[in-house]
Amino acid sequence: MIPFLLALALQAPAVAAEFRTVDEVLARFENEPNVRAVQEMVLEYSKTDPRYVEEWMSASKNAAWLPELKVTYDYDNGYDYDYLYEINPQGELDKSGVDNDHGVQVYAKWRLDRLVMSSDRIRVISETQDIVKLRDKVLEEVTRLYFDRRRLQVDLLLNAPADLKTQVKNEMRLQELTAQIDAYTGGRFSSAASGK
Repeated sequence: MIPFLLALALQAPAVAAEFRTVDEVLARFENEPNVRAVQEMVLEYSKTDPRYVEEWMSASKNAAWLPELKVTYDYDNGYDYDYLYEINPQGELDKSGVDNDHGVQVYAKWRLDRLVMSSDRIRVISETQDIVKLRDKVLEEVTRLYFDRRRLQVDLLLNAPADLKTQVKNEMRLQELTAQIDAYTGGRFSSAASGK
């Protein structure tokens, strides 16, 4: 990136003269994601996209349709205190009075009052409000970073500094802003900007 800035510095008067409109200047950054795309990356990465919240709300309401299940199993082999076991004439234990019963019982219990409002749903509503606040804060911050970065890029394009120290300082600031946006997008911003 530094060689690019040096080239801009050497060509600063000629480059600035090339541009006649705002659109021509901003067209230099068409390969990078626009602010809306970056905001969507943030929402996806932070799991604060409104569709996640809607899914949680739906899941909390639909959970009440599921019953509480209780399953019991018993096995009765018939050996009980009431039986008298005798050996028959062949010398074998007489098991004619022994049962081998298996029993399964299933109980389902619905809490229909939870279809209207449940403690889980109230908790999801509370969490949703916190997520909306977080989403707004994150979107505000990433939008500010995006346009700080874009202003720096435009400034470097139109008014490239002549001295190396200022060029390096500006390049470091550009990398810092890019890294901050990457932190909010899980690296998706740099990947999209570089075309990977």
